[in-house]
Amino acid sequence: MQNVNKPQTPSFPRVTILLARSGGGHISAARSLSEAFEGLADVGFLNLMDDHAPFPINRFSVTYGPWVNYAPWAYEMVYQAFTSRRRVEFLEDAAYPLVKQRIAKALAACSPDLVVSVHPIQVSVPLRALREMGSRAPFITVVTDPVTPPLAWFCPDVDLCIVATEQARKLALSCGMSPDRVRVIGLPVRRAFWAARDQSKPAARTRVGLAAERKLALLTGGGAGIGKVLPMAQAIAQRLAANRAHAQMAIIAGNNQPLQRRLRGEPWPIPVTILGFVENMADWLAAADLLITKAGPGTLAEAACTGVPVIITSFIPGQEAGNVAWVEENRAGVYEEDPQRVAKLAADWLSGDHPALAEMAQRIQALAQCDAARQIAQAALDLLPAPSAA
Repeated sequence: MQNVNKPQTPSFPRVTILLARSGGGHISAARSLSEAFEGLADVGFLNLMDDHAPFPINRFSVTYGPWVNYAPWAYEMVYQAFTSRRRVEFLEDAAYPLVKQRIAKALAACSPDLVVSVHPIQVSVPLRALREMGSRAPFITVVTDPVTPPLAWFCPDVDLCIVATEQARKLALSCGMSPDRVRVIGLPVRRAFWAARDQSKPAARTRVGLAAERKLALLTGGGAGIGKVLPMAQAIAQRLAANRAHAQMAIIAGNNQPLQRRLRGEPWPIPVTILGFVENMADWLAAADLLITKAGPGTLAEAACTGVPVIITSFIPGQEAGNVAWVEENRAGVYEEDPQRVAKLAADWLSGDHPALAEMAQRIQALAQCDAARQIAQAALDLLPAPSAA
C-alpha cells in the first residue's frame, strides 16, 4: 500500500502582545499588529498591568483619563520626573519584586515564542521576568509615542525597538540602546484606514448613517474622552449654524460615560451624532472633512492614512507635545485650544469649498506610513530562528 503524504497544518509561532487599557492608542496599535500577523503567527493579548499587577498598579488605567483630563499639571510633573533613564530604572527595580511572581505566572501561561510590547510600563519588567524564567523569546517594543516618548520605552536589553520618527530614534540611542536594535518604521495602523483614503465622502457618510451631502466635522477626545470636548462641540455647532454651513458634526466620546450623557442632553442647532467608543473609526474618518481632536498619536496616524486634516485642541503634557509640532511643521493642520477660535476655523473651512482643507488633506496624506504594521510584524518575525528542516 502506497503511503500518501497528507498536508500538515502549519505550526505558527506564538506571539504575545503586551497592552493596557490606559488610552485607546495602545489598544489600536495592538489590534493593528495582530491583523498584520494574520496567517503568519498565533497572536494573543496580555494585559499585565491591569489584570495581573497588584494594587495600586492595577488601577492606573482607570485613573488615567481623569488624571490627564483634570490634573494635567500633575501628569507633566511625573513625566518630567522621569526624563532620566537612571530614575526610570530605579523605579523599575523597586517595583520588580512586587510584581515578579504574578507577571511571571501570566507570561509562563502564554509560553510565547515572541513578545511585542506596545506600552512603556510593560517593557523592562516583563523582559526581566522572561529572562529569569529561562525564556529566550525575542522581545520587541513598538513605541506608540512618535516624537517625544517617555524614556520607559527604551530598555537597552530588548531585541528590537521600533520607532516612528528620527527624533525618537535619537532619544532611544541617548538611553544607551544599540543602533542596530532601533529601527524607524512608523506607527502601526490597520488596513481599513489605508483602504478608506480614496473613498467618496458622500458614500462614506451614507454608510455610517449620515446625510451624504452635508460636510462632516468629526470631534473626538480619544479613547478616554479627554479634553474640552463639550465646550468645543457647543462652540462649533453654534458657529456652523450661524454661518448657515451645510454641515453636520459627529462626536466620539470614547469610554467617557458622563461626557456621553451630557452631550446627548444638549439642544444642538445642527445635526449632531453622539458616539461612544467606536470600532469602525476608519469609516468615520472616511466620512469626515475635518478632524478636531487631542494630539493622540494613533488618531493622528489614522488621520494621515485617510487624508483628513486636523485641528488639535489639546495634548497630554510631555509625551504628546511633539505630536503638535509634527502636525504644524508639516502644515497638515493647526493647534488651537480656544473653543471659539476652533469654531471659527471649522466654520470657515466647512463653508463652501475652502482651498485650505484640500491642501492640508494632501499634506497630511503625504506623511502617512500606512504599511508600518506589516513591516513591523515582518521585522519581529525575522528575529525568530529559522525552522529546522524536516
